[in-house]
Amino acid sequence: MAKSSDNIRCIRKYPKKDGTFSFHAEVRRKGAKSLRHVFDTLTKAKNWVRSTESDILQGKLPQEIKARKYTVNALIEQYETIYLSRFPKRMNSQAHHLAWWREHYGHKLLSDITPSLLAEAKHALLSENTIRKTPRSGPTVNRYFATLSKAFSLASSEWEWIAENPFRKVSKLPENKGRTRFLSKEELQVLLQACKEHKNRNLYGMVLMAASLGMRYGEIASLKWKNLDFEHRLITLEVTKNHDVRVLPMPDQIYSFLKSCNCSNHDEGYIFPSQNSSREPTYTMIRKAFRGVLKQLGLNDVVFHSLRHTAASHLAMSGATQGELMEVLGHRSPTMTRRYAHFSKQHIARILQKTSNNLIGSTGEHL
Repeated sequence: MAKSSDNIRCIRKYPKKDGTFSFHAEVRRKGAKSLRHVFDTLTKAKNWVRSTESDILQGKLPQEIKARKYTVNALIEQYETIYLSRFPKRMNSQAHHLAWWREHYGHKLLSDITPSLLAEAKHALLSENTIRKTPRSGPTVNRYFATLSKAFSLASSEWEWIAENPFRKVSKLPENKGRTRFLSKEELQVLLQACKEHKNRNLYGMVLMAASLGMRYGEIASLKWKNLDFEHRLITLEVTKNHDVRVLPMPDQIYSFLKSCNCSNHDEGYIFPSQNSSREPTYTMIRKAFRGVLKQLGLNDVVFHSLRHTAASHLAMSGATQGELMEVLGHRSPTMTRRYAHFSKQHIARILQKTSNNLIGSTGEHL
């Protein structure tokens, strides 16, 4: 237990530009970092000093002292046990991020994690190569920071280990604008025909559903027969990126395709099971086949996620509202929906031409 003689307290009065004063209170403790706070009245400053000294004498641990008690390793363990354990997929995706922080900064006290130290960590991440021997990108470094920042936010808001999250004072690296490529009607029809002729029996169905419904790869791969309601023509997506259950209607083409499949393994069976039965969960693997078809057709700037762009863009060009796009794509933010709803240049040209004809005349006689 600390003695009062171990503490040095002071309150300094400073004038402000508006003619008022601020009172800077400080309690300095032997062998520990000073505790400071700024108040607008002398009374508040004195009360804080007395309260802080009382807490120290009673053995209570302010957040600043806790920050000198716990290490980054302890925080990560707490984060995994209390928070990430509820989200197994998120735990898997963040495991390599947390492993990096453990290796480089796990021994550090939480009080040592300052914005300047995080700036050094950012530089270190950028200086390293990935497991593919390529330089780590800025957006990837942002993901590393976002993972540990969440743990620090919980340490501040819920566990009261620290007063504030130092990650909030560190700027993010520029993010990619994201892929804007989507397929025209003609490109999609050629792609679907090539997928239908491919020996991989899952390829055509997954591409069809992605391009028709804007579903992500993981959402399609995790679909089971129990998620389909043929009577009401509905598909229930239980495994989604934001963990919200989403329900989509079946267009005629999707309904006919799913009805034509071998549905003998209903309920718990996957609609697109992996040919490798040892995989758990038995997600299908079509990426190699899909890349082969794209190369064959010369669609080298297309990835599977382009099919989601394709669905969103053509929905928008067909007159779907922003709210309708958000419902189909499962977005919480309109900003994300605007990112996916790319219009083709031909579509914009038609709108501009129609407007010009109405305003100026079809032959431009007013020019």
